[in-house]
Amino acid sequence: RLFLGEETKRNITYNFGSYAHKCQYWNKAEQAWASDGCKVAANSNPLRTLCLCDHLTSFGGDMVVPPNTINFATVFSLDNFMEALPVFFTVVFSLILYIVVLIWARKEDKKDLIKWGAAPLEDNLPTDTYHYQVSVYTKVKKKAGTKSKISFILSGDESDTGVRRLYDGKRKEFPSGSIYNFVLSVEDCLGPLTYLRIWHDNSGKGKNKGWYLDQVQLTDLQTGQKSYFLLDKWLAVEEGDGQVERIIPVATSHDLSAFKHLFNSSFRKKLTNDHMWVSIVSRPTRSSFTRVQRVSCCVSLLFLTMITNCMFF
Repeated sequence: RLFLGEETKRNITYNFGSYAHKCQYWNKAEQAWASDGCKVAANSNPLRTLCLCDHLTSFGGDMVVPPNTINFATVFSLDNFMEALPVFFTVVFSLILYIVVLIWARKEDKKDLIKWGAAPLEDNLPTDTYHYQVSVYTKVKKKAGTKSKISFILSGDESDTGVRRLYDGKRKEFPSGSIYNFVLSVEDCLGPLTYLRIWHDNSGKGKNKGWYLDQVQLTDLQTGQKSYFLLDKWLAVEEGDGQVERIIPVATSHDLSAFKHLFNSSFRKKLTNDHMWVSIVSRPTRSSFTRVQRVSCCVSLLFLTMITNCMFF
């Protein structure tokens, strides 16, 4: 028996750890991991797992790291509170920021409903009975948006629209990264579409003069047939080749399957819709996953990451 003084007893510290080992092999017949015929050797330690098996096969070791437990009886005590003060401030700040962003996201969701609508063009005539949906894609690029007045002529094998203005009486700006839908009415079917002539008057102010047009998609609302006019160029005096007017031929199947078009379309979708954080700001059109839902998912992910770090690190 060893007797220690009071001072010596107070300086003794004990470290406890728990770990569990398991040996398994891949059972090819059942296509699953199994443990029959294998056991963990007695001289295994936290840094090494020694398996003893009575058969030869592909096997591996599994070690479970138990999470740190949270003692809620003492977690809010004064000493623990002072030690975790930065954590509490981070949580409170995150919740306040979440509420502020949530209010903004709700307002933007209401605006999206207006932006996604296919509004009729202002110069449509009541007597026109044939309709097309015009989807205008503005590039995601700095200064790509415009407030200049845009006009176009859509031509087919049988007829053309004449000079029409791309304006519904409400939306005066084409922001960067936007997709606006319009309903174009004409007297009769234009036939197979051949080209789109589009231009603007450069009347926007400052950085809103030029325009970077990505593509225009035409949908025949009677037949559902879609035609694409791919551009991916500036219509600006100050940018590119200085032209504000373009003649765009209808895209062929080869154009639509080209690497550049597929890469740009895929990149845009992945960034604006699939990326959880970026999509809060650049929510795409026709998405039922609202900005409010995206913000809530991001906050949930943030707090789950924080609690996971508390448990395992």
